[in-house]
Amino acid sequence: MSLSLKRLLVKIKAMDGGPFGLDITFEQGLVVIRLDNTHGKSTCLNSIAYALGMEKGIGATSRFPFTPVMNKTLVFDGESYSVVSSEVFLQISNGTEEYTLQRDIHAFDCDTNIIKVQQGSIDNFSPVLSEKYYINKVNDTSSKKGFYAWLCKFIGWKLPTVPKTDGGESLLYPSTIFPLLFVEQKRGWTGIQSTLPYYFKIKDVRKRAIEFIMELGVHDLLVKKQKLKMKNDNLLGHWHQWYMQLSNKAKLVRGEVVGLKKHPHKEFSQYLIEIEIAVDKKRVLLDDLLVTKQKALDEAKSKRVKESGNDFDVSRVKSQIVDKEIKQQVTQDNFDEASQKLQFLATNVSSVSTRLRSLNENKRKYEDLKKVNELALFDGLSIDEGSCPACEQPVADALLPNIVEHDVMSADESLEYLKNQIKTFTFILDNSTQEFEKQQQLVNEIRNDLFECKAEIRRLKESITDVSKTNLEEFIREEVKLEEQIKLLEEVRVFREQVKEKVTTLHREITSTEKSINNIPKDGLTKLDKRKLFRLRDILITHEKEYGFSSFSPNDLNISFDSYLPTLENYDLGFDTSASDGIRIIWGYLMSMLELSREYEMNHPGLLIFDEPRQQDADPVSFSSLLKKASETKKHNQQVILATSEKTEPLKKATVGLDYKLIDLTESGEKIMRPLN
Repeated sequence: MSLSLKRLLVKIKAMDGGPFGLDITFEQGLVVIRLDNTHGKSTCLNSIAYALGMEKGIGATSRFPFTPVMNKTLVFDGESYSVVSSEVFLQISNGTEEYTLQRDIHAFDCDTNIIKVQQGSIDNFSPVLSEKYYINKVNDTSSKKGFYAWLCKFIGWKLPTVPKTDGGESLLYPSTIFPLLFVEQKRGWTGIQSTLPYYFKIKDVRKRAIEFIMELGVHDLLVKKQKLKMKNDNLLGHWHQWYMQLSNKAKLVRGEVVGLKKHPHKEFSQYLIEIEIAVDKKRVLLDDLLVTKQKALDEAKSKRVKESGNDFDVSRVKSQIVDKEIKQQVTQDNFDEASQKLQFLATNVSSVSTRLRSLNENKRKYEDLKKVNELALFDGLSIDEGSCPACEQPVADALLPNIVEHDVMSADESLEYLKNQIKTFTFILDNSTQEFEKQQQLVNEIRNDLFECKAEIRRLKESITDVSKTNLEEFIREEVKLEEQIKLLEEVRVFREQVKEKVTTLHREITSTEKSINNIPKDGLTKLDKRKLFRLRDILITHEKEYGFSSFSPNDLNISFDSYLPTLENYDLGFDTSASDGIRIIWGYLMSMLELSREYEMNHPGLLIFDEPRQQDADPVSFSSLLKKASETKKHNQQVILATSEKTEPLKKATVGLDYKLIDLTESGEKIMRPLN
């Protein structure tokens, strides 16, 4: 993994003058670009980011991260010139090959979403012979004509696929990695990765970028865990679908599934899966009901044969009507009773829901109280100790003395009590809701029985007055009815057996998948990952000692296994350091990561770019230590580019004895953009 800069050329065409621009040649190791403030220092470094297509990685909110000198007006030697066009060339190397990148900045008909690439130096660049690659469009990280795909191949990066906040997946966008390699002046020094773009909707993008640069195995484990979870979710979805389909089938015969739940359970066994059907206030298994119905069908056929030669028996029909009317009354009573119970259950569900909402509201209030207590707002006030803050006399909590003293629960105890109450009432609500749904189904079944019974009575009464009726019609109707019921019961039984096979296979796969998920380390870090992070901490401590970090002892610094960032007792350092020490932390962290890449296999390209690193008036000694550390990169074929407005003489003193290249662009005080030869 290697990327270094060889040469930067900016060309600006203006009316009635020029051409103007900038031409800088870089070397390996430390390169210091000295430039007075407001003379084009950031324009110089932003041109590098722009040529690499990384303007989004330096916090640019638009595609034009430049001052008007690039597209409107250029001032040189007291004269103003209208800009006609501007472009940037960047010659880069990966240690084996050198290529030149060209990108338009401003012109009448230019396309800033195209970057031209050609092997060789800037002097040999030809727009006609170059290859065109696109950026800021779909698939620019994966397509053969996407610039980021080309750049990653050139550097040696294999971008990982990462989860997105919208539930999808995408390749890790190169612009999210760039803030670990380039710190711009305006926002870059407010914190590590402060210019990180979040609008790519990559989940935990800050961590994903660091994991990639450090080549942490946690990403592979994360991807593996993500895939296992997706697989498990799909399996659970299939389980739920089979359960719902079987439940719907069971409802066709007024049945209920037993031995199978909506979600996989430990006591699962395919032999326990049954369908119970309500018959005359009793629950009968489907297989037993099938046997009963088959016997009834045989009896009905036998009666039909026996009655086939007899005349229509009116008295028998009247007797059947009496029996049916008695059955109707019983069914009506059952319906009224079941409806009353349903109403009671509905009231109970509503009451428990109201109670649960109240508990959740109280829980929220106690959580707020706990936060207030943690902030210690009343610390140091005598009223908190039971005394008046003015006269220091004892003050009771109440106007009337307590006759009986009670132990009052603390806020934490009350919160824990409420959580247990919520857990209990949530369980009660779930059970009550299930019972309500079962009762609702029972009421519907009894209502259907009642309608059917009334229809049979009506039909029997009509048969008495119809002289064309025969005994056989009633028997045939009963046979047809039983045959339809048996057919439906058979269909449900066959489907039940199919579901048994499916959920048994699913249960085996779900158990295996969950076991694989549980075998993945909880923190997701491999042993090699932890060695890298421990080593990064040690290097960081060494750097901070040399930079003069003083907010607390550098030995107390740590690297979080969760965020991979510097911490003190698991807290963000932004709250515990001075502004200048915050700058030293950014120096140390990024330089330590660069140094770590010499010892371990990482995706760090060996390049760091700092725009005005001496922020917050950092101590000259500290700045000198940074330059010394940066100059050591030449021995390891790495590159650190610093742009600074430090005066020439102090800068030379700070770099005495160092192997570096100084590019002083404003010795005479003019702006950085000047006439090109």
